[in-house]
Amino acid sequence: MQNRSRLAGTQYLAMMAVWIITGLLISVAKLDRFLNFYSSQALVELELLVPAIVILFMDRFEVMRGTRMKFIGIRVILWTLLLSMILLPITNFLNLVSQLVVPNDIVVRIEHYSVLTGTLVWDKPIWLNLLYMAVLPAVVEEFLFRGVLFQAFRSCGLFKTAVMTALMFALAHGNLNQFLYAFAIGLFLAYLVEASGSVYASMLAHMCLNSVTVILAYLERRLPENMASVLVEAENTSVRDLSLVYWIIYGIIAVACIILAIIVVRKIAKTAERDLIYQEARKGHGRLKGKEGRIFSVELLIGLLIPTVYIAFMLLMGLIRT
Repeated sequence: MQNRSRLAGTQYLAMMAVWIITGLLISVAKLDRFLNFYSSQALVELELLVPAIVILFMDRFEVMRGTRMKFIGIRVILWTLLLSMILLPITNFLNLVSQLVVPNDIVVRIEHYSVLTGTLVWDKPIWLNLLYMAVLPAVVEEFLFRGVLFQAFRSCGLFKTAVMTALMFALAHGNLNQFLYAFAIGLFLAYLVEASGSVYASMLAHMCLNSVTVILAYLERRLPENMASVLVEAENTSVRDLSLVYWIIYGIIAVACIILAIIVVRKIAKTAERDLIYQEARKGHGRLKGKEGRIFSVELLIGLLIPTVYIAFMLLMGLIRT
């Protein structure tokens, strides 16, 4: 089992190495001018998927053995959709918190490629944005983080596996803004996989979360002019200008949603007839101890260090510019 977790660490290291090397090459050679928003989105997912598949192939896909890829029933699907809606306020609140320090990364990237190409992303067909911003990331990232990596670390215990895969997932976003809410969502998605017994549930929840953001952005730009102007004014309001009352109310809502999400995940386990398995997993039953239950390896630590240093460097550069 230790070999599987070490191989997973190697896999993550390869993913992060390819990601940082590709990013540096694009930056130095100024290749981003040849990329539009969609090709850059696809490239990010390829940077994660290709090295992971290569490592899996070299290991004859041994690490994938036991990966939870079974179909889920309609009731589990409905509960999962409800869970994704409950997670939205948590995501939005943490997004706002991070913007006290750094700008919204998605908005910055969309504006960057809109300027380069002279075309606004939201003017493109909605199905195109849903495909690249909701479907593609959900399928690739959930397959890797809540599928392959989750299964590789699972013998180390559910809690440690959930925290580690959430941390790896958050760091892979490469910025502080997305790190906070990606880590929180990653935790819930890991427990969702355990409760439902399938990575398809986390893919659905991830896809739904991203889809709501895309759909709301489209609706906002198609509102009557008077309503749209109010939203534009709200968007231009600095996060630092929000009142203390606003933060308190939104914080209470986020905490309430965390409690509700925990309840819904347990309901999903019961609906999937895995409630006893889920309870035992939460209590740490079946967790290997000693060397076999060790989650860290040199490869994993280096893999975690690469995006951490990158995020810290980008944060420092942002502070210097301001």
